[in-house]
Amino acid sequence: MFLKQLQYLREIERYKSFSKAATACGVSQPALSRAIRQLEDELGVVIVDRKKKMFGITDDGARVLKWAHDILRGVSELRNEVSVAKQAIAGIARIGVIPTAVHIVPLLLDAVQARCGDFASEVHVLPNGAIIEKLASKELDIGIMYYDQCPQAKAFQVRTLYAEQQVLAASSVFQLPEGEDISWEAAARLPLALLTREMRCRQLVDVGFQTVDVEPMIRLETNSLELIHAQVMTGKVATILPISSFPLRVPPPGRLGMRRLPGFSPGAVGVVRLSEQATPEFASDVWDSVMKTSLQGDLDLLCKPATAPGGKA
Repeated sequence: MFLKQLQYLREIERYKSFSKAATACGVSQPALSRAIRQLEDELGVVIVDRKKKMFGITDDGARVLKWAHDILRGVSELRNEVSVAKQAIAGIARIGVIPTAVHIVPLLLDAVQARCGDFASEVHVLPNGAIIEKLASKELDIGIMYYDQCPQAKAFQVRTLYAEQQVLAASSVFQLPEGEDISWEAAARLPLALLTREMRCRQLVDVGFQTVDVEPMIRLETNSLELIHAQVMTGKVATILPISSFPLRVPPPGRLGMRRLPGFSPGAVGVVRLSEQATPEFASDVWDSVMKTSLQGDLDLLCKPATAPGGKA
């Protein structure tokens, strides 16, 4: 039995397809199929039911998969342990985060360092579903995602991290209203760059406009936050995004103007982990550090009007 076979099996379960799993593993489909056949022959069980039109893992296969996850997790922890010893660091934090919450990660990493000292981190930017999968397969220590999409099963521990806020952001080309708020009606009159409709935060924006029965003026739709940020900085469009999708520290010169969109609560962002009894000490320290980190003040500051050198906003 080789670790590669177990890795192939894990990807087959993830993608529910031999061809997609082979692509993810960087091997040909025949090579992957042979490896699984060899594993089945060695164990004397059928892992994948090839007789059905729909992909299926047999009962024996499910048991093998559980062991595969545990073995691969153990190997990963062993490698981390060796790496930690070589580097003389506290540990390696493995974090999955949704794209719109990326900018809170530096604050969380600072909190971990303050508690644990030097450490390494692996941060994966993933959709909600992929975070849950990688938590279940023990490839991540914690996940940061929309609270209402966090798994509620007993196998997971979920906590609220911060209340999400939708904000309109625009360069100084646009004259935004005084104060910290803007109405959905006023936002609809600006040319907007928005995320695509399959993304959770875009769906929340659509609900906001529908609530006040207005049609926004959309000039760009994309699944790339980087493109939206770049286009907004040109001054051609404004955008509506979760406030945590913008840098929370050291705003650039000529910072973007931001206004809250009131009267609509997009919910909260949560942090989730497997609720296992035997959690590695460093992973527990990472969780505790995240739990004790307050992000709301940093988020609120983004909507404060910029202060001029003379002290005036």
